[in-house]
Amino acid sequence: MTAPLEKIIVCLDHSKLDRDLIQNACRISKIAGTKEITFLNVIKEFNMPDAVLKEFPDLMDKALEERRTELQELVTKHFDCDVPTKTVVFQGSISKEILKYANDEKSDLIIFGKKKTTDSVLSTRVARRSPCNLLLIPPGHKLKFDNIFIPVDFSDYSSLSLDTTLMLTENTSSKIYLQNVYQVPSSYRYSGKSHKEFADIMKGHAMKDLEILIKKVDAKQQELIPVTSLDKDGRVMDLVLKEANKQKVDLIVMGAKGRTITSALFIGSKAERMIRVNDNLPLMIIRKKGAIAGVLESLLDLS
Repeated sequence: MTAPLEKIIVCLDHSKLDRDLIQNACRISKIAGTKEITFLNVIKEFNMPDAVLKEFPDLMDKALEERRTELQELVTKHFDCDVPTKTVVFQGSISKEILKYANDEKSDLIIFGKKKTTDSVLSTRVARRSPCNLLLIPPGHKLKFDNIFIPVDFSDYSSLSLDTTLMLTENTSSKIYLQNVYQVPSSYRYSGKSHKEFADIMKGHAMKDLEILIKKVDAKQQELIPVTSLDKDGRVMDLVLKEANKQKVDLIVMGAKGRTITSALFIGSKAERMIRVNDNLPLMIIRKKGAIAGVLESLLDLS
């Protein structure tokens, strides 16, 4: 059974998006078995002359405390759930401090606001090295779990995504779309079939495999819906996003790589592309907890 999301970090940036993130943290905590939420803000480090630091030694401490007080007031106003919270403010490299805190606290989920596709550098940087699951939420979204979309390639990563989604929605009647994107191999011409005929064969196998997967899992009240799509030009994530928008889903859930120490350092090209091209749907990247244990500390020390 997939573990609940007991410890959640919500990354605030002192913008209008903070209120939405605080409210969405409350919404997910109601279904995720959450026991603690940390609202984390990192003030970007900047160089200050030694003479100024000597003259005003407590300048940064006062700034950090003022920011923490402001954010705590915001949390008190907009967080309406019975889950213990704390507000933490650091100065430093934003991605490094977020990753270090998540690793030290053994967090289960990082919630991040994603403002637009051109603002994906920080999101991708955190996603690549995150020691836990990551949820990216665009502005103005009220997080819901009625309709969820999962790209499925029948790997361990997509299985983990499905298991996590079933855990989160076990007490709901959510519709969960399972999409497999299939391709026609260039060698189809040696089969004696036309491209369309071979595409139909591949589609049939994809649908059969999805139906087998659906029979294997332990769905409670959820409805699992198989979806197949033909990839003609290698743009798999574009097809995923197109179908997700067509179905008007509330959330996309994808697995990150993590089968070996080397692959654990990356989330995969498909997940990275989804972060870049998707600016209108919440996206949850699922990572096996502990997959990069011991490796992240070394990377943080080097960065």
